[in-house]
Amino acid sequence: MTDGAMTSAGTNAGTRARNRRRITTFVAGIAFAGLVVASVRTVARDEQGVVLRFGRVVTVEPPGIHVGLPWPLEVVERVKSAEVRTMPIGFKLTDQQRGVPPGADEVQWLTGDRNIVELQATVIYTVRDPVDYLFGTGERSDGRRSDFAIRTAAESVVTALLATMPIDEVFASGKTKIQIDAIERVQQLVDGFHLGVGIRGINIVEVNPPSSVVSAFNDVQSARADRERSISEAAGYSASVLPKARAEADRIARESEIFRSETVERARGEAQTFTKLSQEVAKHPDLGRRRLWLETMQTVVARGRKVVVGSGTHETVFIGR
Repeated sequence: MTDGAMTSAGTNAGTRARNRRRITTFVAGIAFAGLVVASVRTVARDEQGVVLRFGRVVTVEPPGIHVGLPWPLEVVERVKSAEVRTMPIGFKLTDQQRGVPPGADEVQWLTGDRNIVELQATVIYTVRDPVDYLFGTGERSDGRRSDFAIRTAAESVVTALLATMPIDEVFASGKTKIQIDAIERVQQLVDGFHLGVGIRGINIVEVNPPSSVVSAFNDVQSARADRERSISEAAGYSASVLPKARAEADRIARESEIFRSETVERARGEAQTFTKLSQEVAKHPDLGRRRLWLETMQTVVARGRKVVVGSGTHETVFIGR
């Protein structure tokens, strides 16, 4: 091989080596850039990011830009923690959207006095602990989040509360009582299940008697309303009559007391007069008998009809009725 051929072969080998180094550097740069890009992740404003390193939870990232190990070393599960969610009770949202009425086993509940009501409600909740929400008791075996535990907890609490109320109370103040008392009880149950949610409210959409007995129930309610109206009218009449009767009774009592006082005083006066008269008669019997005769005659003459017969000094007086 000549010197020129050897020089040309060396030049080509050097060129190929430089090209390989350039390609290697370029590939390494791309790989590094890809590694940097894969290590940077973002969490939206309404989310929280649960970081899994080799399948184990290592941290929870707040909204913003974060740097960590690239996939698949670290995986971020994003949970919308600020989203307000609803869970229906007594019906299914899909059935409601399709216009399909709920079944009797879903919508009917038993009250404390063994009556049946149809109740529909919604549970309003948000994610409070994203780790428990993703990996708590409520997680399904296929990896998708199931809200069945929330629905079950709410149904059990509503069942227990309704079992303590008669049907009249359910239709009156029971609706508000259930909405207030159920929040704390459902929260205790979901905390025990480690579901990672916070119950924000329970709204009763409607509560009615079963559709098959609505007419009979309305008749009963009308009869009760009539009874209450009659009782109210009787109470109003009693309230108007009793004061008058009490006033009349007080007036009669006062008049009786006045009559009693006058009678007693008159009797005492007459008794005193008779006592004095009897004392005077005892002192002067003849004078007393004459006075009694004159008083008797005065009384008799005053009451009778008088006829005078005769003239002058000879007059005869006849007294009769």
